[in-house]
Amino acid sequence: MIKGFETMTADLNAQELELMPTIIKGLKTKHGKDMAVTGGKIADAVGLSGIKVQKIINVIRVKNLIPGLCACGKGYFIANNIEELDNYIISLKQRIKAQVDVLNALEQQTIMFGGTGQTTLFE
Repeated sequence: MIKGFETMTADLNAQELELMPTIIKGLKTKHGKDMAVTGGKIADAVGLSGIKVQKIINVIRVKNLIPGLCACGKGYFIANNIEELDNYIISLKQRIKAQVDVLNALEQQTIMFGGTGQTTLFE
């Protein structure tokens, strides 16, 4: 679990596990960016919060239950080709870099609180 995000990063509960096949079935019809479905629409359809849908999507991706499951501003979709998948990977890397930049800045700011300002890898 991730500190401060325990609910989001905890293992799936019984209800989430029960609904995962329904979410997978629906997502498998969303081939290509033009067919994307929003997390909110999925959440409304299955009666979960958006955060719980994100949690299920994360498990689906990490366990490779739907290869090529991507996201964009329009929602979630299955890549039709390598270009769609590559574009999503680039977007993900850019978001990770932005988060690492914030992490490095915050670690430097620890000096103001008596810390060392040393940047570290991940704990």
